[in-house]
Amino acid sequence: METESRADNHRPLHLARGPRFKWVAAAATGGVLLLAAGMLAYAVPVPILDDIIRDRIVKQVSSQVSCSGAAAAGTEVTVGGGPLVPQALHKRLTEVKLIVPDATLSGVPHARFTATMRDVTQPSGGTHVGSMDAAITVNFGYLPTPAGTPKRTFHKAGDGGLSVDVTMPAAAADNVQAKLFMKMRLRGETAQSVPQRLEIFGKSLPASQVGDLAGGVRSQQLPPLPDGVRYQSITPRTDGVHIQIGGVSTTALNTLPTDVGGRTVSYTAANGLLGINTTAIGVPLTIHTQPVLGPGTLTLVPKLVHILGADHKPDSTLGKLVLSQINQDDLKQTLPTLPSGVTYRSVTVDPQGIKVVISGVTTQPFTVLKQPPGNPTLFGAEGGLLTATATGGSGKDTPVVLYGKPVIKDSTLDISPDQIEMFGVRFPATNVLAQVAPQETTYDLQKLPPGLTYAGVEVLPDGLRIRLTGENVTLQKGALTGAAC
Repeated sequence: METESRADNHRPLHLARGPRFKWVAAAATGGVLLLAAGMLAYAVPVPILDDIIRDRIVKQVSSQVSCSGAAAAGTEVTVGGGPLVPQALHKRLTEVKLIVPDATLSGVPHARFTATMRDVTQPSGGTHVGSMDAAITVNFGYLPTPAGTPKRTFHKAGDGGLSVDVTMPAAAADNVQAKLFMKMRLRGETAQSVPQRLEIFGKSLPASQVGDLAGGVRSQQLPPLPDGVRYQSITPRTDGVHIQIGGVSTTALNTLPTDVGGRTVSYTAANGLLGINTTAIGVPLTIHTQPVLGPGTLTLVPKLVHILGADHKPDSTLGKLVLSQINQDDLKQTLPTLPSGVTYRSVTVDPQGIKVVISGVTTQPFTVLKQPPGNPTLFGAEGGLLTATATGGSGKDTPVVLYGKPVIKDSTLDISPDQIEMFGVRFPATNVLAQVAPQETTYDLQKLPPGLTYAGVEVLPDGLRIRLTGENVTLQKGALTGAAC
């Protein structure tokens, strides 16, 4: 027995420790594998574990979007930045992407909010974001119209800016000044003013382009003139409208009075003299007269008296006797009054009648021109054209289009135009707004947490995209969508 016991004690060392070291080796191997598995889970996503962590993070982030009882429906949260286990263990998310498809932002309903947040932690009192970029997208149809202003319709302009259709109320144009230039012409005894161009808001526009504003041809009847005399030209100048008149007024012999002073008379013409045929002292006679112009009168001055077959001078005994039987006033005629600047130039007589030459230029003040309907018009002249200047609109609402590049100043969206289209023409906005009551063109945006700022605005085909950016931002609950809990 002793011998056997000694024999056992002297077994080779590798044989004596065999079973115990197998167990230790197995345990060591299992520990290494377990450690490796833990490290693998730390470094490599494990689907089931990641899903659990992801669901928890999504719920946590979603709860931060809106206040209690007002969760944003359809909120989408995507957690990125690699495996979630280490992020969860460190309570620091590398990247979180958030989409709120339907929220009320800055008072605008149905806005879309997207954000990418990096280095996200949730200390007590809110969510801290190392840096973030976000955007608010608003459809044109939901942009509000300021109270008391006409409805607006928004579009993306061809140059990438914003265009706004709006109707300007009639009262807004009370101070608008327009100057119409017209060419004057004559049509018989009618003066016509034909629109050529319109000056408005610092631009000169062809009348054909702004027909509704320029109106059509304006006509005004002139005073009638004697037969043979006509209006020859009409020219507006700074001191008034200059009208040239000229012609020969002829009074036919057969239209002269046949009863003068109770005597029957007839007329003949020869050698530039008008013969008046009548009777005196019971004897037929002819008084040969020469027409002479005086101030506003035509006088038939006797030159010869033909009686008893002979001619006698007016100062002869027989001539005086005959002429004493004639009322001298019957030999005078008052001529029609002519416009200032137009005179009776000369008079002659022939078998066709008494011919009076009339000519001259009359200058009529602009006040003789008819006022068009609507606003009072001040007439003048420039460059040979008649000008008509009026202040005030047409009395009707006017559709206009505003063009501009929207900008954000602090927490205000400003869509002030740089061009305004009216009557199919674009004008510099400064020119228009100097005369037209301005429209409200600013929108207050929601205040942002410290560290987060508005970075700009972009015009999309169907709306606006407002960009936000920031660093070291602490978001209180509901802050992402403008709520205050």
